[in-house]
Amino acid sequence: MNQDLVLSYALPVTLFCIMFSMGTGLLINDFRRVSPFAVLTGIVSQMLLLPALALIVLLPLQLPPEIVVGFMILAFSPGGTTSNMFSYLANANLALSITLTAVVSIITPITLPLFGGRVLAWQMGTEQDISLPFLLTFAKLVVVTVIPVALGMLLRYFRSEFCQRHEKLITHIPLFMLLFVIVGIIHKNWEQMPLFVEQSGFPALLLASLALVGGYILARSLKQSKQDSRTIGIETGIQNAGTAILVTGTILQNPTMTIVPVMYGILMLIPTFAYVLWIKILVLGVQTKGGRLNKGQV
Repeated sequence: MNQDLVLSYALPVTLFCIMFSMGTGLLINDFRRVSPFAVLTGIVSQMLLLPALALIVLLPLQLPPEIVVGFMILAFSPGGTTSNMFSYLANANLALSITLTAVVSIITPITLPLFGGRVLAWQMGTEQDISLPFLLTFAKLVVVTVIPVALGMLLRYFRSEFCQRHEKLITHIPLFMLLFVIVGIIHKNWEQMPLFVEQSGFPALLLASLALVGGYILARSLKQSKQDSRTIGIETGIQNAGTAILVTGTILQNPTMTIVPVMYGILMLIPTFAYVLWIKILVLGVQTKGGRLNKGQV
């Protein structure tokens, strides 16, 4: 399977379908209930806590400069639509997740070049201009996130019974599509996987785990609800590997740096899947003991 086809076509189509399926479970009132302070907490967690955690993980390991730059570029590329899917699976606040994805995707084209250039000067001894096309980045966000969610919400509004009757079918098919895409990416890079794991596997898995836990703890310490805290933890742990690959592979044209977002994009799924499974078991256990609860109660 050609990786260019996977990243350029299969992945965007899959994300579109995922966001559409999520939209079928949302109402306008869900967005009206999003707390501005929860949004601010999520932004702080992604834009400040995450790079700080990356430095804590990287500095003691004495990694090659290219790998360090790759990780920091990744840390400066927060928020991806995949986090919306995991927020949905974890019974988190999907409306908050989508809002955070939209906000940080608008901020990133400004902050990533600013901080990325500083990291290049620090690690590589050079300061290279990094530019992300703002309008193109914003347009991709709209196409992959806003439009499918809006279409799904319209279907829910006009055909509510249909959405509820076929909820499992609507939500499960995109998940199988995402699994297919992940398998395609791993298959394409299979021969290089041992090298990728050796150079960036441990710090990628450690950073993804710390970001997930750290985002949740930060949110809870700021008096956010459990549901919103789960959302912020997932948003902090799930990075926009596509943006990082764009910067390291296309703009900087450095294959070694590109190892990091490829590896992180795969390994970040392990702690997140484990967390979602734990939440599902917890929710199922509570429902079994005390009756069915609303998503925000667990």
